[in-house]
Amino acid sequence: MRVKTLMTKDPVVIQLPASREYALELFKKHKVRSFPVVNREGKLVGIISIKNILVNPDEDQLAMLIRRDVPTVKVNDDLKKAVRKILDSGYRRVVVVDDEGRPIGILTVGDIVRRYLSKNEKLREVSIEPYYQRNVSVVWRGTPLKAALKALLLCNAMAIPVIDDDGNLIGMVDETDLLHDSEVIRVIKQTSLSASSEEDWILEANPTLIFEKAELQLPKKPVEEIMNPNVVVATPHMSVYDVAQKMVKYEIEQLPVIRGEGELIGIVRDMDIIKVILGR
Repeated sequence: MRVKTLMTKDPVVIQLPASREYALELFKKHKVRSFPVVNREGKLVGIISIKNILVNPDEDQLAMLIRRDVPTVKVNDDLKKAVRKILDSGYRRVVVVDDEGRPIGILTVGDIVRRYLSKNEKLREVSIEPYYQRNVSVVWRGTPLKAALKALLLCNAMAIPVIDDDGNLIGMVDETDLLHDSEVIRVIKQTSLSASSEEDWILEANPTLIFEKAELQLPKKPVEEIMNPNVVVATPHMSVYDVAQKMVKYEIEQLPVIRGEGELIGIVRDMDIIKVILGR
């Protein structure tokens, strides 16, 4: 199967120079997680994600926030090549470019799950058992939002399971949940200064530099108050086809894997199940 069969054509792009405010407006309008970024000639220079903008509130210039080592493919490349690039880079998409390096499409993990895995009935015979992750980062129901966001960023995931006092799964929280009630505020900071040499004059005994800085502020509430308690789950012996079907139906990228009445034993991501295409 070729990339052109599954890709989304004519993606919305952001042209440099551009500001974070402009990018945020596009994210709100199109409700996507990232955009290809191009120069004045229309050639791909990188990609910008909504997460990178939100966790760097003090940077206004978009050029400082883009990821430049973006995996690319051509329209006639085999799907396996695209999947291999996604898995090797750890990035959720490849940008489809023409011979001049201009973006003409984008192929995401979601596209592959929605347009291929969920429609391939041969995958009914393939269990998720080799693909789901056993080591799962979790947060306790009483974890403050700021700590939950830190945990989410450290585990490099888009969502994280929430557990109760007994360790049972009671919900999921993703980056959009955490950032929904957040706001960027301006705060005054100060730092101590030191002389650059013994000859420098110091006018104060303890000179300080006072400056204004933007910070992302989260409400002081536990993660339990904003989590999604209606969790869509998988069991260890479900098929890749069935998991892909659930991901498409509920528009989610990962499912907690449970045993019994809610014992969390792992998590299966869309990035995990596309490995089946390579036979990994």
